[in-house]
Amino acid sequence: MRPALPLFACLLFCSSASAPADTFSASIGMDYSSGDYGTGTTSEIWYVPVVGKYETGPMTYKVTVPWLRITNPEVGPNGDPLPGGCHAVESGLGDTVASAAYALLDGRDGGLMLDLIGKVKFPTADEKQCLGTGEYDYTGQVDIAQAFGPVTGFATLGWKKFGDPPGSDFKDPIFTSLGFAIPVGKGSSAGASYDWRQKVVSTGSEIQELTLFLTHKLNREWKVQLYAVKGFSDASPDAEAGMMVFHTF
Repeated sequence: MRPALPLFACLLFCSSASAPADTFSASIGMDYSSGDYGTGTTSEIWYVPVVGKYETGPMTYKVTVPWLRITNPEVGPNGDPLPGGCHAVESGLGDTVASAAYALLDGRDGGLMLDLIGKVKFPTADEKQCLGTGEYDYTGQVDIAQAFGPVTGFATLGWKKFGDPPGSDFKDPIFTSLGFAIPVGKGSSAGASYDWRQKVVSTGSEIQELTLFLTHKLNREWKVQLYAVKGFSDASPDAEAGMMVFHTF
């Protein structure tokens, strides 16, 4: 959900100066969102991701396996359209996402961070329960971050290739994010980001969301992040909030 880019920017503040060459970390979170998505009926989503991440040299590999609970299913946890005709409440395994990132620039000594990222969404969610589309999706994106004195600016630009469920013709949208982070104490940073994505269906809306976040490094092994989201379109939730807890082994 929301935490990826804020945590990416936090690395300039929160990471240790001498990280090991190979690192495995895991995280778990809880996210709640609510909105009517232009339908007049409120849809609620509980999203609980479990994430494993392995970093070696310039490469980072990550797998996310979520559990979902959706009331009045209209869209998935990332604003993706869902098939209709489901029960008022559906729950179960969500779609698994695997990604690989290459750090073209590592931001060392306050320089530019530049990551090239590819993602594949595997249809592990049951589309008959409206927990997913039942199709593979593919994403390519570029993440950048740069420190300007005490402020770090960060941005992403990407493109998503949707698999089309039977009877659907999804557009393949461009998406972007822009934000900043500032240190607010030892091991802590706070900031904001704005997310935009083209519409996925011709009758739909663009995603437009503002995220506020706070990230704190408890010690060398543990980080925690809190965030809140306000949506400004029918493709975005009216409100969203969540937290992630990260552990490095």
